[in-house]
Amino acid sequence: MTPWLHFSGGDYLIFKTWIPESKGAIAGACIALVAFCILERWIAALRRQMEVQWGSRLAMLKHTRNPNDTHVDNKPKDLSDKIDAIEEGLSSLPITPVTVSSQPRLVPPFIPMHDITRGIFQAVQSLFSYTLMLAVMTFNASYIISIVLGLAIGEVLFGRIGRLNGGRV
Repeated sequence: MTPWLHFSGGDYLIFKTWIPESKGAIAGACIALVAFCILERWIAALRRQMEVQWGSRLAMLKHTRNPNDTHVDNKPKDLSDKIDAIEEGLSSLPITPVTVSSQPRLVPPFIPMHDITRGIFQAVQSLFSYTLMLAVMTFNASYIISIVLGLAIGEVLFGRIGRLNGGRV
């Protein structure tokens, strides 16, 4: 391995048996790396899209379970109503009102179908990232340029998928 940027062949690329040496073999490896990077960006877009769908399902589930417009408040509104109710002998009303407020969840609930799938997406993305890192660590400038170009093309193709407002702020 040559420990500086170079364009020459002879470096191991990911596997022991994949050693592009000729210019054609290096060009083929570069094309494969571009395709691999586009695939990586596509997987990232799929994951973002799934996150959006899961979030909308959770929001819909939360809205159907906890509709705020059907809340009926039978408590007296002011202190004089409470005093009148106590004087009339209605001991069922507490003297000190107790208010129970439910706070929104800080962490979404564990849903196996969502969370296991999210874990699989993360594992695949990590595998792709480490594979690309190994290609960059060859210090072959052709591979590095191909990886950067492939990631850019993949982001142009799939970067807007799964982002709010189509990627616009």
